[in-house]
Amino acid sequence: MMSRPSTRPSVSKTFPSLGPSDVHVWFCDLLHYAEDQRVLAALLSDDEQARAARFAFDRDRQRYILSHALLRLLLSRYTHKVAGQIRFSFGRHGKPAISGMSAAAEDIQFSLSHSGPYALVAVAKGRALGADVEVLKADVDALKLARRFFAHGESALMAKCEGEARRHLFYRFWTAKEAYLKGKGVGLSLGLDRFEVLFEGGSSLAQVRWTDSGAFDPGWHIRSLALLDHLAGAVAVQGEEWELHQLESTAYSLY
Repeated sequence: MMSRPSTRPSVSKTFPSLGPSDVHVWFCDLLHYAEDQRVLAALLSDDEQARAARFAFDRDRQRYILSHALLRLLLSRYTHKVAGQIRFSFGRHGKPAISGMSAAAEDIQFSLSHSGPYALVAVAKGRALGADVEVLKADVDALKLARRFFAHGESALMAKCEGEARRHLFYRFWTAKEAYLKGKGVGLSLGLDRFEVLFEGGSSLAQVRWTDSGAFDPGWHIRSLALLDHLAGAVAVQGEEWELHQLESTAYSLY
């Protein structure tokens, strides 16, 4: 059993329940848990610990350990299982899923993304989803990358912007596309130019349209997330009539 660090103040918020129409997106500030790295590392599987050991830099190793341990802690609350005993299976392109548990536990779908010292964990019941978070880089050549990898309509929109507006739009598209690909479980085997993300006016909601046929993917919707100023994030969710709940891990006692 994991002992609670004596230096961490207790948090009294009740862990939120997950209904069939709920989509929970957890924002995790990994540095908040840095002092507990050794304790949290013990939650990881042998394979995860071996992968962590292969990182060349301590910073990258720490971020991997903390993000994957927090994923386990969050999933343990939804599945009512011990965090260190959760097992995963992986799809053809690496999409993880809970395995070896009851049907109710395996019905919990999730997606993990981390960038820099931050992570996102998206969770839903009985519906596929994907999440992505990115730290905005100041030196990114946004238009060059968009013209190389994105659909023509997306790069054309970016060409109409300049400076910070162009950079933010690039990351808005990038995180939306990554979230969609992760949710479908196809990874980058499906080229980023094969589909176009269409935001509804100035809103955070978007649909996906295939560039070859012009047809929409009716089974998926994307929403950009409101995060810190230097971050971009998105969640892609399968199905209709879902409600997004953005949560912060530091507001709850996870261990």
